[in-house]
Amino acid sequence: MSWTKRDWFFCLILAVVTMLAYQPAWHGGLLWDDDNCTTPPELRTLDGLRRIWFVPRAIAQYYPLLYSSYWIQQRLLGDSTTGYHLVNLLLHIGCVVLVLKILRFLRVPGAELAAMIFALHPVNVETVAWIAERKNALSGIFALAATLFYLKFDESRDLEVASRDSSTSFHSARNDKTHRSRRSYALAIGLFLLGLLSKTAIVTLPLAWLVIFWWKRGAISWRRDIVPSIPFFFLAAVAGLVTRWFENTGIGYKATILDLSLLDRCLIAGRAFWFQLGNLLCP
Repeated sequence: MSWTKRDWFFCLILAVVTMLAYQPAWHGGLLWDDDNCTTPPELRTLDGLRRIWFVPRAIAQYYPLLYSSYWIQQRLLGDSTTGYHLVNLLLHIGCVVLVLKILRFLRVPGAELAAMIFALHPVNVETVAWIAERKNALSGIFALAATLFYLKFDESRDLEVASRDSSTSFHSARNDKTHRSRRSYALAIGLFLLGLLSKTAIVTLPLAWLVIFWWKRGAISWRRDIVPSIPFFFLAAVAGLVTRWFENTGIGYKATILDLSLLDRCLIAGRAFWFQLGNLLCP
């Protein structure tokens, strides 16, 4: 679905409103563990950038793309907290635009209202105004971009089938649709990987895609829906195992959650669902 000048004007207005709504955070200082998340002095060199990627114990958590963004920002803007807050805000605005594009692509009614709620909802304040939570916005923008391209990949296969059934310009149309399909799929994989390198919490994204296809078509097809998503589930599993290992051994402590029984975890997950829903409706 192509965007009109009206769509971009709406995004511009929404971006300005969002910037103004978050004005109190522009000049905010460091909160809680923010000083542990910005680049420490010993990592502010080119060798420090290498260590961020290849020496797990060099950073608090193995999110190398996140810490690389801190590294680049420190080199360009120094230790200005305003710079960190504004980058977080710009990432959030990017997520807002992608949410709108995805909802419009899926032809969801009220997409503009949903984007406005997402942009200004108080539940997002923690992610935007807390420097340490850049990992949410950074992984989010890659996850949303991957979602958009994966949806385009899915649609392009429909167009490819339609062109196969048409007698006009069969070969050229089919080749063009196949090229676009492969490009969208490759971009989705690349963006998903970048998101995992920012924060592995997006491992559930392929499952969310299957839910979308079930909603669109009323059923899940093994060949059409499951098979193309296997590489994404594989990347998610690897990233999850790396994070589990790192948080058990890489930073020298065992996560308390791992000591809980399966029943305790189910109870916590159930409570978390209602807690998040409550904050969504009444923050």
